[in-house]
Amino acid sequence: MLEIADYNSIGKELEEIFILKTAPLAIKLVNASEIPPRCVQPSASGKHYALCQALAFVRRTRNHLVMFAEDHWCLWPVINFRLREIDEDDRKRLGSGYFIRDEETSYRHFCAEFPYIDEAKAKTAMAIAPLESCEFEPDAIMIYCEPYQLRQLLMSSKWHSGNIAQSSFDTCDSCGAALVPILNGERPYNVSIPDAGEYERSLCGENEMIFTLSAEMLSPFIQSARDLRDKGFGIKQLAYDIRPDYARPKFYNDMFEKWGLPTGEEWIPGKR
Repeated sequence: MLEIADYNSIGKELEEIFILKTAPLAIKLVNASEIPPRCVQPSASGKHYALCQALAFVRRTRNHLVMFAEDHWCLWPVINFRLREIDEDDRKRLGSGYFIRDEETSYRHFCAEFPYIDEAKAKTAMAIAPLESCEFEPDAIMIYCEPYQLRQLLMSSKWHSGNIAQSSFDTCDSCGAALVPILNGERPYNVSIPDAGEYERSLCGENEMIFTLSAEMLSPFIQSARDLRDKGFGIKQLAYDIRPDYARPKFYNDMFEKWGLPTGEEWIPGKR
């Protein structure tokens, strides 16, 4: 069982191992009586954010926020997290314009695919803090990364789980696509892509992707990242090396010898 100090320490380690440009985020669904001490409510000072803006603000400035319905400026997360209800007329109107040309197809897609938090898990707000300084046990960890970092994150998730992470590549409502499958317990890891609104409103980098994991997976995940680093496959161990007859692991040479093909220098982990 991780303590708050463990989450903070792992948050710092994630930034170092994966060379992250912004802080990994600790996410927790809370009610009014559970607001962490350092989390500030934007509307208390007359401000409103889209959820993607709140996420960007926290990961870049390392402030702490809590988002209730009255703090949101984008409707999709209000619906995702059941902060307000929608009726069938709303569903028809919103779904018919959900970025699919044919309105009926769009409506069917919206009804079938739109991510809702499970009713039993729904709360009235979301606490957001940098993992390295959060004061609460998170439900999910959210990491914004570039493709070369995502490769390493995926290697680490696969190393201990034996499975390739699933994805939610809807180009609308990226905050819901990133978080809801994890918070609902549908999968331990999730890869998603910032949507057009996130690019425009939260100044998301053109090469940024989103990797989300359940807080329950944090211990085996960080240990996998350490294992891969120690085996010479960490992000800092990899280097451009375009040359013929490069050194290969022993099992490569063993198989090539079995096939009657040329063998060569044996690769030593961590050595280039």
